[in-house]
Amino acid sequence: MREWAMVVHDWEPVSRGFTPASNATTAQAGIWPRPDFRGKRLAPPVIAASYQREHRNKTLLFYSSAADNHASQSVSRTLGHTPLGWIWTARQKVG
Repeated sequence: MREWAMVVHDWEPVSRGFTPASNATTAQAGIWPRPDFRGKRLAPPVIAASYQREHRNKTLLFYSSAADNHASQSVSRTLGHTPLGWIWTARQKVG
């Protein structure tokens, strides 16, 4: 079962924290803010709540961000994360 955390405004979810990937010991935190609620600093507390829930069963929690996603990197800095490295994707050239 995947864990969730969310912020609700007028009975509607406006920012959801979720676990897009996990295994027996590790979980990745993800965030989905509703477009009209982006930039309102809701992501850090939602990710922190997701971590609290997942940490009951996991020993390693992480949050990833694209190199050009400055908003996501700001969330990571706010939470005091330590950068671990880069994820590279190898693609085969077709043709």
